[in-house]
Amino acid sequence: MSLSYQLKTVRHELGPLGYGNTILTLFREAKNGYDILITFDADLQHAPFTIKEIIDEMVTNPELDLISTSRYLTYRFWKDNTKVPVDRYVTNMFLTKTINELFDIQITDAFCGLKGYRVRILPTEIDHAGYSFPLVFWHYTHQNGIGVKEVETPIIYRIDRRSRGEWKTRTNDYFQKLESLTRTETQKSLIKKFQNQTIVQITEIIDHYTDFPIYTYSDFFKIKWFDQGSK
Repeated sequence: MSLSYQLKTVRHELGPLGYGNTILTLFREAKNGYDILITFDADLQHAPFTIKEIIDEMVTNPELDLISTSRYLTYRFWKDNTKVPVDRYVTNMFLTKTINELFDIQITDAFCGLKGYRVRILPTEIDHAGYSFPLVFWHYTHQNGIGVKEVETPIIYRIDRRSRGEWKTRTNDYFQKLESLTRTETQKSLIKKFQNQTIVQITEIIDHYTDFPIYTYSDFFKIKWFDQGSK
């Protein structure tokens, strides 16, 4: 049996428009006759074999609308000879915890771009917010009652793909976006509380534990970071 393939390239005529606009473009294109959409980042930090696992899961379970992969679900991750940027990892842990609390979602990796979507649940317009798009999308899933299943995927960091920008600036930007998504004063107060606590905790961990192993999400929050003193 012969198979034929079609490659379609979609370009933004105005040039690069950022992460959020790129994902929204994929959402709109997927509405043209497709059932499942897979997104992954183009920086070679996603394991290709996970794509087949996502598709198999969604084909087996037609009611499953969203699969989000996690690098911290189990110990199945890989580590190459480069060190995972501690600020990226720890920020992900605390932001994921905040999202779980705010949006009543139980995930372990809020920022992994490798996902499988049932096209029927995709928005075509959303307040995309650039690199804060993952936060906006988790808010969207909460508002629309979309269930999510996590599938583990390895963690891969290339030596030429290090952290971009100062972590405090990124973290504060994320919290500002979360605050803009909330409507009640109770939620806004909770976000401010989380923001202040998170900045303090991340600072302590980065200052004292720059050479610790990479833990799963669950194990990370079982460790008594602040009772051990600095190294």
